[in-house]
Amino acid sequence: MTSFSDRLATSILDRRSAVCLGIDPDVGRLPDDLRASYAARAGELGAAGAVAACFAEFASGLIDAVADLVAVVKPQAAFFEQYGAPGWDALRRVVACAHEHDLPAILDVKRGDIGSTSAAYAAACFGGAADLAGASLPGLDADAVTVNPYLGGDALEPFLERCGEGKGIFVLARTSNPGGVDLQERDCGGRPLYLRVTDLIARLGAAHVGAHGYSDVGAVAGATVPTSLAAVRAALPHAFLLIPGFGAQGGGPEALAGLASGDALGYVVNASRSINYAWRERGGDYRSAAAAAAAEMRDAIGGF
Repeated sequence: MTSFSDRLATSILDRRSAVCLGIDPDVGRLPDDLRASYAARAGELGAAGAVAACFAEFASGLIDAVADLVAVVKPQAAFFEQYGAPGWDALRRVVACAHEHDLPAILDVKRGDIGSTSAAYAAACFGGAADLAGASLPGLDADAVTVNPYLGGDALEPFLERCGEGKGIFVLARTSNPGGVDLQERDCGGRPLYLRVTDLIARLGAAHVGAHGYSDVGAVAGATVPTSLAAVRAALPHAFLLIPGFGAQGGGPEALAGLASGDALGYVVNASRSINYAWRERGGDYRSAAAAAAAEMRDAIGGF
């Protein structure tokens, strides 16, 4: 079975792109014609079902438009989960659409709990929950998930076990939000806490390295904190970095200077709003606007 890190490396190299398409659908920002078409079906689908189906079409349109321009897709589960079971089904359809284009899908869920609960979370994201007859049920079939390390290594172990099945995880290290400084930059024995987290990532990932030399256990580190991002890279030369905060949050290409590692750069840079809603500034069809924004971001990142 091909490792997650090798699939991601192949996607980056084949497309000559380190762009990660974040998918964060907001019902108030969708194209008017798309909203209207599903509002008319609310009686048939139910109120939540109509929104979820609208999200699935919007996200699939984005993926179709940028499939040759981005390396990976990252749907944010919360935007779908708020619509209950229909939202969960829509999320499954989005992951499937990514796979139709041979794009890995990182599920942004930031899970992390005691062992049995983490195992259930992993089953939901990847598959493997048992039915009443003891058979295994499919989950969302994500390729990787984001996880929260606050409970420690044992809470991450059920996710780590899935690396042996071709899956991957991205551990929160230094996030892009302003409040990340509250805990992540706190001194912890002479080093900031987020670098203690990178020690954990390195330890957990050492046994899960693919043919390209990257670990299946990566780190989340934001483009809005370039100094900390560079420190994460220095601590994790063989891990893929998932870098949020580019574009709408203020991070730019200069934050990526010196970060490349290995033959496939060793990072992917997420953009959500600046691609999802590019049509609101550029005009025209949302898909063509997203493709133009993704191409500009790919070229701005460079690296090849």
